[in-house]
Parts: sequence; structure tokens; C-alpha cells
Amino acid sequence: MATTDTYRLTDRYTRDEGTVFMTGIQALARLPIEQLRVDRANGLRTAAFAAGYPGSPLGGLDSAFAQAIAQTPELPIHLRPSVNEEYAATAVMGSQLAAARPDATYDGVVGLWYGKGPGVDRATDALRHATFAGTDPHGGAVAIVGDDPDAKSSTIPSSSAGVLSDMGIPVLYPGDPAEALDLGRHAIAMSRATGLWVGLKIVADVADGSGTVQLDPRRIEPVTPLIDGEPYDHRPDGLLITPHTLDIEREIRTVRAPLALEYAALNHLNHTTVDPPDAWIGIVSSGITYREVREALRRMGLENDADIAAAGIRLLKLGMPIPFNISTIRSFAAGVEQIVVIEEKNPTVESHVKDALYNASHHPLVVGRTDENDKPLIPGSGALHADDLLPPLYRYLSPRIGDRLREEPRRPERIPLSISRTPYFCSGCPHNRSTVVDDGIVVGAGIGCHTMIMLGGEERYGDIAGITCMGNEGTQWIGMSPFVETDHIVQNLGDGTFFHSGQLALTAAIASGTNMTYKLLWNGAVAMTGGQDPAGGIALDGVCRQLLAQGVKRVIITSEDPSRARALDLPRGVDVWDRGRLDDAQRTLAAIGGVTVLI
Repeated sequence: MATTDTYRLTDRYTRDEGTVFMTGIQALARLPIEQLRVDRANGLRTAAFAAGYPGSPLGGLDSAFAQAIAQTPELPIHLRPSVNEEYAATAVMGSQLAAARPDATYDGVVGLWYGKGPGVDRATDALRHATFAGTDPHGGAVAIVGDDPDAKSSTIPSSSAGVLSDMGIPVLYPGDPAEALDLGRHAIAMSRATGLWVGLKIVADVADGSGTVQLDPRRIEPVTPLIDGEPYDHRPDGLLITPHTLDIEREIRTVRAPLALEYAALNHLNHTTVDPPDAWIGIVSSGITYREVREALRRMGLENDADIAAAGIRLLKLGMPIPFNISTIRSFAAGVEQIVVIEEKNPTVESHVKDALYNASHHPLVVGRTDENDKPLIPGSGALHADDLLPPLYRYLSPRIGDRLREEPRRPERIPLSISRTPYFCSGCPHNRSTVVDDGIVVGAGIGCHTMIMLGGEERYGDIAGITCMGNEGTQWIGMSPFVETDHIVQNLGDGTFFHSGQLALTAAIASGTNMTYKLLWNGAVAMTGGQDPAGGIALDGVCRQLLAQGVKRVIITSEDPSRARALDLPRGVDVWDRGRLDDAQRTLAAIGGVTVLI
């Protein structure tokens, strides 16, 4: 173990033993390093490939991967930040197909896709194709999914477990940085053993959380499920065409999915953490929610496992909440009178629990999103915290063990603030000025820092016509314009979003024949997720040529120093004006029919 005299923060990537300090993001960055070292110890020559798109709560993962790779140059780990999430998913699919090539240079490649919940939605088609293609037995593919149930950094709250389940991707859900590393290792092993992609659900409290982690690659020694005494040997297949894909679908449902359930059972991913022989009630939860359940019980006076067991409470912690083995829940339910299922968002686990017990001989009462009278019980919106869980837990525990519990605390009330600090543009940010329009102008908000124009409520930012998902900026006007008297709209679009997918929205606007001005806010950074360089970005003069070639009627650039444009090879017809003429530029472009662009 490292002493305080020799300990370095980089030990989180370079050491294989001892206690280190790391965040959840850093634990994920260590994952390919640890897996490749284990592979080498087992005689495998493997590599790793990571591709994705940054977004909270995984906004710093690409940077952490880069830092980890820099500390371990001896390992073949390739990081390829992608233009968008779907291209990244297909790239990771390609990493699995590589080993099947006769010219393959490694025994297998560990593929890691990363993206936030909206990125999963966007990449569903690519992820579904990748799932059908499958994974290599010496590689494996893991989808690291950043979920944002409270919409802290997203337009809408997200929970991706149901989407992943629909694609046949098992979901592992860690509750802290150490579990992120451990379940990440299991995700790779499960993917290798089943040929399936495996999801790793990461919420902000895990990604941003930190703690000490005891390093030892041998702490995870996966038990591989067998078919007729042999491991399943799946070979990735990129020839995805009917009727072959129907055969693949049958194999996924009848062979690979059951293997995932068996892997979870053999490796105790779903296990009972407190199991008194006289249990009368069971509580089911997973990931960070399991920790909130434990905190709620602690506040009720059940401080530790012994207190919980003495109260007759059985706890089930689901490391793989979707899917799970029927036998697991039937064993857990044995002897109890009631089961409380505590999960975020949709009652997916609750439904699986009820399905598992429907044909069983023992039928305890199962409650979760609703109670036994179909009345709301566990909140289904936002994230779940201990405060949310106290009322329903008191309701079901107090009648039996009320004498063991502390008096139910009064639910905390929000204290009105005497002053409110609304998020605003950074000091000196040019978008504070560049997003200003004349009175009465209809404006489409966009994904980026300029989203803050919706928070200020200032007339100078225009009549906001809503916001779309990333990359669809402006296309709402295609559906609005035939039915309103307004004949023109200004649409904000950041350069990071433009390279991600927004340029296709601009093409769609041109094709539709609508009148609008895209205000392309150029700062050379994906500013809201860490200031990364936009993947796939090209120089400003190249963008201008592209826009004109696609049918944009006119392009004007405004700058605080127009002389800087002399270094650019701008095409004929592109004007560069002083930023003081911003209002003139907007009025000039608004008078032109079709799609125009103000940079």
C-alpha cells in the first residue's frame, strides 16, 4: 500500500494495489486500463477503444480518458471523441468486428461507448444495430450511460434503463465510484460471455462523487456461464440483413439474454444484503437509490444491518436491475408479507417483481409507484432522495415496528430566498450580446450556453418559440410557419451543436423552403460540458463554403475585429462586418427569402 510520502494522484491509473482516491468519472477512465492488465496476466493481447460525445454527468469523461491514457502509454487504448452519439456507437460496433478480420492485430478489443440519456435516445438505431452485430469473446462492449433524472443539465429528465432494456441491453447500476469500477469489470465480462452489449447506468451523484477505492484487479474474478459445459463463443457479425437478422433476434432472446441472467446469478450481481430468518417485509432497490434507502432507514433509527435485521426487514440490492432472474425475486420473497420496490421513474423493476410472483405459490403484497389501492406512493418524477422515501417507509413499517423507530420527522420545507441568482452568461461572453434581437422578433432557442436566454425573461432576447432536442434547431419552424402570420424566425445554433448534428437541421430548413436566419454562435468549444474542442470541426471559411453550396442565400460574419478575417480564405459573397453592426446584419438577412446565416 502506498504511504503518504509516496502517494500520487496518478496512482489511480498507474497502480494495481493499495488505496487510492478517485471520482466516479476517474473510476470509469481506469476501467480499460485495469481490464487490459488483467487480460495480459491471463495471456490475452487485447486493446481498448472509447468513443462518445460529452454531456453531463459524463461531461468530463473524455478528458479523464485522455489523462488516463497519458499515464499508461504502454497500453493500446484509443480514444476517439465523436461528432455525435450515433456515430460513436457504430464506431464501437466496428471495434468488435475488428477481431473477426484475418488481419486483426489484437486478440480482442474492449469497446466503450459514452453518452448521456438524450444521446442514448439519439443513438438508439445505431445501438440496436450494434447489439445485433454482437461482441467479441475477448473484447466486449459497454454503453456508459449518463442519466440525469433531475434534468440538472438537460432540457428534460432522463432515465435510459427502459430504452436499453427494449434493445436487449442488460443494465448494471453502480452506487459509488468503487462500484462503478467493479460493475464496469462485470459489464465487460458479461459482454464477452454473452455476445451482448451491456449498459452501465451512471447518475450525477456517482459520476461526481468521490471516495477511496481499494485496488486489486483480482477482486473481480468473473464466473462464466456455460452451455453444454463450454463457454458461449459468439462471433460478431456485421452482415445485418433479413432473414439473417431474424435468426440473430431469435439467438438474442433464446441464448444470449438467458446467459446474461445466468451470469448475474453466478456472480451475485443481485444479492440480499440483510436477510433475517423472520423477515416480514422486503425492500428492493438498486444503485444510488439503494443508498438513499439505507439513509432513510438510518434516519428512522435503523442505523446498521443488525438494527434492520432485528426489525424483520430484508433488503435486496440489484446490481443488474434489468433484467433479473425470476428465481432471485422468488427466493427473496419467501416468507415476507409485503415487498416495497423503490426505483426512479417508470415502475420497470416493480413490474418484473409482480410478473415473477404472479405464478408463484407465495403472493406477498407488492407496492412501489402505487400502493395496494392504486394510489401514488413512491414518486415517479425527478430523482429519489431519502426525504422522499421517509413517508412511504413509515407508512409500511410503523404499524409493525413503530416502537423501534424514531418519531417521523417533519418533511423539510423550502425556505424562500431573499435573493435569486439566475444563471447567466460568463463575464465578457460575446453571446450575451450576439443573442440580442429587435423587439418582437421570434427566436428559436438552442442547446448551448445561449439556452440561458430562456431563463432571463428579457425582451431583448426576443419572443422565444421554444427549444428542440440537440441537432433539431430550426426544424420546429418547418411545422410552425404555414400556420402563423410571422414569416421569419431567428434560430440560435452553437458551433458545437452545428458539427454534432445541427448542420443537417439547417439542410432540412433549406429543403423545406422556409424563411429563417440561423445565428451560428461561433466560439470553438463545446462550452457547457467542459470546453472541449468540437469533434469534426472545420475552419470557418470551410463552413462558409459548405453553407453556400447547400443553398444558404447569404452569409454575414460579425466580429469585434473584422481584420482577423484576412487570414481566412472566405468565398465570394461572404461579408465580414464589425460586431457593432449586428442589428443591421440581422435586419438585412431577415429581408432575404429562404435560409440565411449570421456567424
